[in-house]
Amino acid sequence: MPSPHNVIIIGSGPAGLTAALYAARGNLRPLLIEGLEAGGQLTLTTLVENYPGFRDGIMGPALILEMRAQAERFGTTIVHGNVTSVDVCASPIAVRTSDAEYHCKALIIATGASARLLGLPSERGLMGRGVSTCATCDGYFFRGQDIASRSSAAAIRRWKKRCSSRSSPTR
Repeated sequence: MPSPHNVIIIGSGPAGLTAALYAARGNLRPLLIEGLEAGGQLTLTTLVENYPGFRDGIMGPALILEMRAQAERFGTTIVHGNVTSVDVCASPIAVRTSDAEYHCKALIIATGASARLLGLPSERGLMGRGVSTCATCDGYFFRGQDIASRSSAAAIRRWKKRCSSRSSPTR
């Protein structure tokens, strides 16, 4: 068995790439496994205006490319793969993908979330033009407008609780 990686990071969104950057700068030579949605939800985002350092905003996919390049610049190795299992009881930790098996001393899981779209034919074409997958990110653009939302019951309860202290009615 080849020597184990110091650290493996599962997930290639902002959290995974940030972990990779800091691990690489710490001379740990991390291996990052990007999953089926390389770059995470940020790749579905249009203009990101709330990320520090980009006062005029930056497109989501461009921000992910910058973060990826920075992590690689400091020594992160990035491989594409879908992690199928992890054995944290093994020493070293075993991480299996559909194509390979890796071993590591430390594991960071930064798998994030996936937007659940309705599957309508026009959804992807209207992304960023009225269709949004992030109320926190894009809610600012819809202030004072009537909106429709599709979400889980738990998410709706959390949203109502947050909005209940505001003076304007919510729908």
